[in-house]
Amino acid sequence: MRPRLSARLVMRLDAVSDLTLAAFLLASSWDALFEFLGLPLPEPAFYAQLLGVALVALAIVEWSVADGPGRREVARGVALGRALGAMVLAVWLASGRAEIDFHGEVLLWSIAGTLALEAVLHAAVSRHGGRS
Repeated sequence: MRPRLSARLVMRLDAVSDLTLAAFLLASSWDALFEFLGLPLPEPAFYAQLLGVALVALAIVEWSVADGPGRREVARGVALGRALGAMVLAVWLASGRAEIDFHGEVLLWSIAGTLALEAVLHAAVSRHGGRS
């Protein structure tokens, strides 16, 4: 018997992941943070901050439906969003046009891989509903 992640755990861990990324994006006007991580500065920072706000809202939704109705529908939407995000980030990085430090590139490839994994996990929750 193989161990399974519960749907509730997947949704709640992703909510925490969303809040972590949201905090980073909300701090996007802090240039020194992006320079330290070897990442390109978001210009204007306003768009990155708006994405951070949207991720806070998504985290609240994911946390709220982790135990109840709507979980499969939310998981389906999140799976699609994560898959598209992973693809966009991977294409952007593979194009070689990004002017980022090596450690920034490693960080972004790690994020692309994490997004892909989250897409797979959410797709499973969407298909099977998972066990709470």
